[in-house]
Amino acid sequence: MRLVLLILLCMLVSACATQPVTNNSASSNQRVAQNKEAAELNIQLGANYIASGEYQLADDKLKKAFKQDPQSSVARWTYAVLQEKLNQPKAADYYYNEALRINPGDSRGQQNYASFLCRSGRYIEADKHFTKALSDPLFSRREATSLTAGVCAMEIPDYIAAENHLKETLRINNRNRVALYQLAKLHFKQDNFAISQSYLRDFEEVSNHTAESLWLAYRTERGLGNVRIAQSYAKLLTKQFPGSKEAEQLARMN
Repeated sequence: MRLVLLILLCMLVSACATQPVTNNSASSNQRVAQNKEAAELNIQLGANYIASGEYQLADDKLKKAFKQDPQSSVARWTYAVLQEKLNQPKAADYYYNEALRINPGDSRGQQNYASFLCRSGRYIEADKHFTKALSDPLFSRREATSLTAGVCAMEIPDYIAAENHLKETLRINNRNRVALYQLAKLHFKQDNFAISQSYLRDFEEVSNHTAESLWLAYRTERGLGNVRIAQSYAKLLTKQFPGSKEAEQLARMN
């Protein structure tokens, strides 16, 4: 009997000793979850403040998010966006890298950093990060990302990569007017006037002309020796966009 009582007593002591730990563990997990939710809210508020130009409020909210969730990559790259808006490229670069150090698989972070690198003229680096973002088959921003990657690759210039990215954009949405225009421009740069003309025809099916597209169409038709068609584009350019730089270029050419 004494042995049984001793065993029961030990069990009770053990249970009493471990119960607070279990409660503390559950409480700790709950606090972590609550902090993450609060961080997500502050990140969203920070992003909204960035969009409305209220940068000090954005700074306050994002710094709170840092404290609430130190492992949030989204908080880091959103803060990087803020630093870019504040014309602090070194700080922006630092926080983009911090975001990707925390979570290299954050496709949105990879995309945003790639766009930043492209705007900074670091085109080859940008293409690597665009490629990482696009390697995620579940990434929801593939159309916009492949389009930006294509435009950026043209600046390297890497026309093969640019064409691949832009064609991927059209595979997702064959009515993307920017991709059609950029492909026409890309082939014009390589003196592939017939291919450029084909993409411009597709562009005309989905969009009204801009000064840029009329100027490209005019030069493409000249390249093909279609003088009459070229002149029709020239007339549209001077009529619809008389004060544009493209109209000025046309006047100087003629």
